Amino acid sequence: MRCAFVQIYGEDIDNLSVEERSDLVAEGEAVRVRVIATALNRADLLQRRGLYPPPAGVPDHTKDIPGLEFVGNIDQLGEGVSRWAGGERVFGIVPGGAYADQVVTHQDLVATVPDNLSDDEAAAIPEAFMTSFDALVLQGEMTAGERVLIHAVASGVGTAAVQLVSAWQAQAIGTAGSRYKLDKVSKIAPLFAVNYRETDFKEAVEYEFGDHAVDVILDVVGAEYWERNIALLNTRGRLVLVGRLSGSQAKTPLGSIMSKRLRIMGTVMRARTLAEKVTVLAAFEQQVIPLLREGKLKAVVDSVFRFEDLHRATAKMENNENVGKIVVKFD
Repeated sequence: MRCAFVQIYGEDIDNLSVEERSDLVAEGEAVRVRVIATALNRADLLQRRGLYPPPAGVPDHTKDIPGLEFVGNIDQLGEGVSRWAGGERVFGIVPGGAYADQVVTHQDLVATVPDNLSDDEAAAIPEAFMTSFDALVLQGEMTAGERVLIHAVASGVGTAAVQLVSAWQAQAIGTAGSRYKLDKVSKIAPLFAVNYRETDFKEAVEYEFGDHAVDVILDVVGAEYWERNIALLNTRGRLVLVGRLSGSQAKTPLGSIMSKRLRIMGTVMRARTLAEKVTVLAAFEQQVIPLLREGKLKAVVDSVFRFEDLHRATAKMENNENVGKIVVKFD
């Protein structure tokens, strides 16, 4: 197995090293997937720094390998596998280990890739679309006609979320730090765009839509946006926190939460139980994959790198240059 692993925790991208390891083995209800491509995530950058260790239960031989998503072909079945015959092209998410040309995962945590998706497109789907679908639909209970604020709308999760908002016939508001990024996203799905480097997003939203005009917020920023997010929410609004790029400590206006009867939810996919992940994937297969198959939702691939160029791909994400997903291919 060829893989990239964290040799020493720290800032330096060169801390990611490449080596050959023994092949993985699928046992019980697990399948082994020969990985064609993976995609990068902010969690990978944090793991390299030692700030986001893999959850309990990750095998020792993959604990130092980042990577949360993959596309590939099933090439080995555990003795308890009943859902797959072998050879199927599948994609999915894992709690780590996808910076490798093999992953082993439970048979119920992979899904068949729609035939209309290329390998590059398929690699860009799992983490972004499952995270945004879980946050907006399963947790945030987004419905048609609602107004939805998406922070970091040019990210992988953001470009997936803005499409889901449109598919659910809701209205999207998106923030990003450059006009270039917002223009790119506006070609993906309709949105009211806010460049947070030019204007305060709260003031821009209130000027356009009025006070307390947002029903659902998908936030990856955290502390810096906290009070403004809560101020923007309508009665019975929902705030779903999926990241904390600006910090973990925030001052919370409890009176607004009580008077507006708000719901605030934090969510991660990585540390959930097997049963919880299976439930999310089943809903994803039922509600999202048909839209991908029909072309109503699309993968947003910013760029594609060879595995040998992983350091360059990582630098692009570190510099916040991407709109959508950065894909890394093994073949």
